[in-house]
Amino acid sequence: MAKNCLCCGKNIGLLTVRIPLLENEDLVICSDCFEKMPSVLNDLYQKRIHPTKSELLTIKEGIIEQLNLGCYNKDVINVVTKYLDNKISKAKDPEVSEEGAILKKCPICNKNVNYDVEVCSGGGYSFSSGYEFVNNEIANIYNQRMEQYKRNPFYEYDYIVVPNKSDGSTDKEKIEKIICNHAMQGWRLITMYSNEIGKNAIAGVNATMCEDIMVFERCIKSESR
Repeated sequence: MAKNCLCCGKNIGLLTVRIPLLENEDLVICSDCFEKMPSVLNDLYQKRIHPTKSELLTIKEGIIEQLNLGCYNKDVINVVTKYLDNKISKAKDPEVSEEGAILKKCPICNKNVNYDVEVCSGGGYSFSSGYEFVNNEIANIYNQRMEQYKRNPFYEYDYIVVPNKSDGSTDKEKIEKIICNHAMQGWRLITMYSNEIGKNAIAGVNATMCEDIMVFERCIKSESR
């Protein structure tokens, strides 16, 4: 049986996507209106995030504020409020480890992990995206990537543009001078390409005007072991 969207009043047929926020088929929102709502509401609905009770209270305030600013009608705001209240009533505050660190539970393996862990090494679950990684090794690599970043070498880059000569030819002398000067300062040329700007007519001769772009790289911190 067709229903009307709470937001826009559009008739929603049986074969059309509709979102029953309160598991009540009489209170539905069409997919177009739902996409315009705060994105965190969609993340909650799709179970891509698993916030704690205290986090949900903050999320609720933000969502209701955005709905009020978005001029949604009272029926929509009431339904969303009840939906969030239902989520809050079922949510739990995070557990705490013996050291006082806040923990969260992986929905795949039910293992408690530190709150700053992004991927559970036990179940391979990504808390930020809601996806399950294939194996534990990938999860461990993902969680330890910040430590790897610190060991990686650091580089800086310089970007230089050399316009062509007035006749459209490459300014070879200027390019050579720039490369030599940069090399003396520890830079190395890693890529160079031409960017066509347009056409120019000189003494009845058409010339393609380009600029040569050089990208230099310099290591400022070597790799740590």
